[in-house]
Amino acid sequence: MSQNTINIDEASLQKAKWVGKLIIPFLLIVFVFSALTPFTTIPAGHVGVASLFGKVDTTELPEGFHIINPLKKIQKIDCRNKELTLIDVGVPSQDQLTTEVDVTLKWRIDRNMAAEAVQDTGDAAALESVHLTPKLRSLIREAGKGIENAEDFYKDDVQVFMQTRILEGLVDNLAEKGILVEEVLLRRFDLPRMIVQGVEEKKQQKQLAERQIEELKRFTTEQEGKQVQAKAEKMAAIEEAEKRIALADAKAYEITAQAKAQAEAIDIEGQALRKNPEILELRAIEKWDGSVPRVTLGDKAIPLINLNDFDKSKKKP
Repeated sequence: MSQNTINIDEASLQKAKWVGKLIIPFLLIVFVFSALTPFTTIPAGHVGVASLFGKVDTTELPEGFHIINPLKKIQKIDCRNKELTLIDVGVPSQDQLTTEVDVTLKWRIDRNMAAEAVQDTGDAAALESVHLTPKLRSLIREAGKGIENAEDFYKDDVQVFMQTRILEGLVDNLAEKGILVEEVLLRRFDLPRMIVQGVEEKKQQKQLAERQIEELKRFTTEQEGKQVQAKAEKMAAIEEAEKRIALADAKAYEITAQAKAQAEAIDIEGQALRKNPEILELRAIEKWDGSVPRVTLGDKAIPLINLNDFDKSKKKP
């Protein structure tokens, strides 16, 4: 019984040794493979810069999967757009006043020069601190020297001039460093307090002048309207007066015509009466009411009789 147990233990021991000989090399291979990775993956928007014992390869690895020398170290460089913002950068103008400005810069690393940039300077943070920020500050100050007065920073054309000049300077000087500048944005200008007060006063005076001009225009319009109305009323009055004069002339003509007609009628009647005196006697008889005219002498009324009338009547055939 004990002999069989010994044989079994020796068989198990031999088997364990055989398994160990297989597992240990396998684990060693896995460890070495893990430590010395023969492949790498470059994510989107990045390039890979390989180096072997400190020596940088000049050829960048594009996006995707790559089989590499496991002894090489891969540095993944972000080539996507970035922003750099500087706050309260002092910009002197020709009038010896300093204006503070906030500027934002959009930039990225040139993927075709990433290896050179890493070799000469370092990663994105090093490129920003060593080249980008100092050059941006210098160009901002240089652009400010071309501005005559500090208050001119508020003008749109001045801001466009500064942005263009700064952008051109950055592109010309940083392209060889592997830095591509896309856009320069001047976000805020903080003028000296005395200039701000002067600008505000000037703005208020301009607004006051504009209000006065508008008030003058309104008053002028009202006066012109009143003049037009007065002219219309005057024309209406003249027209009404002309109508009245015409009516008066017509009435006077009518009265004159009537008077002339009456005078002509009277003249004709007088001529007729002079030629025929009997007509007057006839009219007198027609108007007589049968009463004899009387004259009062004392308390008695005595009738008056013209005896010549009787003689005339007797002489008539």
